[in-house]
Amino acid sequence: MSFIIAVGSTNPAKTTAVKTIYERAFPGCTVVAVDVPSGVPEQPIGPGETSTGARNRARAALAAVEGARMGLGLEGGVDPDGSLINCVAVVESGGRENLTWGVRFPLPPAVVARVLRGEELGPVMDEVSGRTESKKQLGAVGILTNGLFTRAEMWQGPLACALMPFLHPELYPAPATGY
Repeated sequence: MSFIIAVGSTNPAKTTAVKTIYERAFPGCTVVAVDVPSGVPEQPIGPGETSTGARNRARAALAAVEGARMGLGLEGGVDPDGSLINCVAVVESGGRENLTWGVRFPLPPAVVARVLRGEELGPVMDEVSGRTESKKQLGAVGILTNGLFTRAEMWQGPLACALMPFLHPELYPAPATGY
């Protein structure tokens, strides 16, 4: 039986990052992308909504893909302090769970003001940068670093760290929830 990993997103920036890390961790695995609801607003605000969205996506992905051993949820949010935040949740079919956080960086004040008024970050960044569909490519991080660090690269660190309890279960008493 193959090792199936279900990721709760069809966004190429997220799925590329998952494939990069998880195919290295589990050679021969199959990554299946599914569009599942986050259960939080389209643009999560704060760590609570962001982590809840990641958990919900991980659980929904695991439930949606028959035979999946792991479900992954990746959720980007904006903290009210003006920082972009991103969270990864992993849920294993056996019940083990983990949650990790990625890089945090300041967004431009004018962008933050619009997001906190209810706009989604991706379209705001498209407008201010003159790009389209940036959240599927460079993302805010890639735009603001002039491509030095892309959205797919940003997700790789927390995706790798989310695997720690699964790669070393002897060091992490089950069930590890990381919450």
